[in-house]
Amino acid sequence: MEDKGMWPLALQALQALSSHYVPVMQQTAAQLKLPEWCTGILLPALSFDPEPVTAEKMRKRGAYTAESLYSQRLSEAARQELLQETEHGAGEYRLTARGREAAESILQAANECMSRLQPLPEEELDQLAALLNRVVQACLKAPSPPGKWCIELACRVNTGISPHLLVRIDHYLSDLSAYRDDAHLAAWQPHGCSGQAWEAFTLLWRGEARTLDELFSKLERRGFSREEYRQALDDLIQRGWLQAEGEQYVLTPRGEQIRQAAEEQTDAYFHAPWDCLSENELEALGSLLTRLREKLSGLIP
Repeated sequence: MEDKGMWPLALQALQALSSHYVPVMQQTAAQLKLPEWCTGILLPALSFDPEPVTAEKMRKRGAYTAESLYSQRLSEAARQELLQETEHGAGEYRLTARGREAAESILQAANECMSRLQPLPEEELDQLAALLNRVVQACLKAPSPPGKWCIELACRVNTGISPHLLVRIDHYLSDLSAYRDDAHLAAWQPHGCSGQAWEAFTLLWRGEARTLDELFSKLERRGFSREEYRQALDDLIQRGWLQAEGEQYVLTPRGEQIRQAAEEQTDAYFHAPWDCLSENELEALGSLLTRLREKLSGLIP
């Protein structure tokens, strides 16, 4: 099996696994009387620890979300005594004892959920974990570009030392997802466009939206206004990547070329470290990921 076909399988396996533990994390957060969005603040804060978390750092990791939304939620978490502003102020926060306990409780609930699952025999899970770990280590050692900011941040929480194999597999798959983000950031950010413009461009490229209203409906959660997305589309038109046809936006041939090239560059960056595995090992990894996905999908979350 070619390594280029491995990421869709890995992502599907991660999604199948997360369908079991994400509801448990949400339930735990609700029991702690935390807002729905709070997990998305506490867990990143834990990954940055002992360094402070800021809206700027969170925007670097989540480039499609407005920095103002991160600032708002960090401030609200501080009001709920989950974070506290550092002595430097200026939007720098650290977890309080209450915030750390909440974050660790949410993670523990997810780990306990996974430890109760047995989708594959132990020896196969052990083999899968070992293969994934080798790829993760190869990604960490790969030359730049891409950078390693996302995967290194993921590894700070996803230590991979849990005694439960499925928890370790989840960690390694999450690390690879973060490295995929590193690869894509390295592919599109040299163009110098904003994150919101690039995400809108991608949705149009995929055919998932055609108008400003459709884009805003899908992306409102990012914290940008409708007007800010209109300005992003205007920027893409100025670049010659889009053209407006009535209320619809269509990629130009140049835009198609730019977006496809970025996808291919992402794939090239991301898949290069997978050469650490032999053809037989890639075949085994593909088979194990397929079976893991199928077995997890067949279990009731």
